[in-house]
Amino acid sequence: MEHPNDKWLRWFVIPLAVLLANLLFLREGYYNLRLYVGWSLVGIGYASLMWHVTLQWLMYIRRRYSDIKQTRKRVFITFGGYLAITASMQAMIVWLSGATGLSSIPATGEVYGKFIAVSLVWVLIVGTIYEVIYYLQKYREALQEAEALKKAGLQQQYDRLKNQVNPHFLFNSLNSLSALIAEDRTRACAFLDELSSVYRYLLQAGQRPIVTLCDEMTFFTAYRYLLDTRFGTTIHWDIRVDDQFSDRWLPPLTIQTLIENALRHNLLLPEQPLTICILTTNDGNLEISNGIQRKKLTVSTQPGGLSRLATRFETLGLPRPIIEDDSHLFTVQIPLVRTSQTQENFIAETQ
Repeated sequence: MEHPNDKWLRWFVIPLAVLLANLLFLREGYYNLRLYVGWSLVGIGYASLMWHVTLQWLMYIRRRYSDIKQTRKRVFITFGGYLAITASMQAMIVWLSGATGLSSIPATGEVYGKFIAVSLVWVLIVGTIYEVIYYLQKYREALQEAEALKKAGLQQQYDRLKNQVNPHFLFNSLNSLSALIAEDRTRACAFLDELSSVYRYLLQAGQRPIVTLCDEMTFFTAYRYLLDTRFGTTIHWDIRVDDQFSDRWLPPLTIQTLIENALRHNLLLPEQPLTICILTTNDGNLEISNGIQRKKLTVSTQPGGLSRLATRFETLGLPRPIIEDDSHLFTVQIPLVRTSQTQENFIAETQ
């Protein structure tokens, strides 16, 4: 930890404090100017020593309690140390002055009280300045760190979402589009429109931590059109999403991630189509399930889709998806967020 940049305080405050403090003892010194100047020079050296000792104490406590959340504890301990250091050093200097006879001012209780009071006032003033500067510095660092973490989190989410734009999916979609252009230009135009909608949503999703179920289902409609064009009757859909949950919230591309996971691990056969069911439950969850007809050989294009999805939920402070596999049906339950303060916080993060 770096020492405070306090040269201006050392060069200005210490001489000023000593000169002002010694004015209080002019009466006891019979207004002797030479005595005032001499003891002022001695006082500057002594105050510099006290400054160094208190600064070491300050740095020690800052190393122990450096977090901004520990500010109150750090301040109490720091100023408690200031009081102890000041009282003990002032007692020592008053005793030495009287014992050696170097001081022409008698070491009375009043003199000692003045020494203590003056020193404590200056220590409290300077200590407060140090703490205010340090707190503002830590507060600024905390803001910068929070902003950096926010940007890093958003960048990671965007990178994860970009990774989900499967190049194989794009390549296969373009192959399907090419075939449609030769067979049916009307369907080809419709396919191209839906493909544009899919990738527009994919790009926008990187800027939004969560979206409404309505937006996600609109994207799914376009995404489903592409899949139906490519796979035909090898996929059977069972969609039962209640409109009353359309304003609930969830991370974007959740449905796409789970559908890709189902397609990656299961066989698609005309005589045995893969059934994918998307529905909302009475308690406000989105449930996505598919029958299990596993491939004998699985080619994993993007492993870890479910784990990445779970991590996204955890990062957003949402309950993790519930995954069930009974060897016949693979089911994932997604918690939908109500329109609440939680949702408002998510929106605020993106603004």
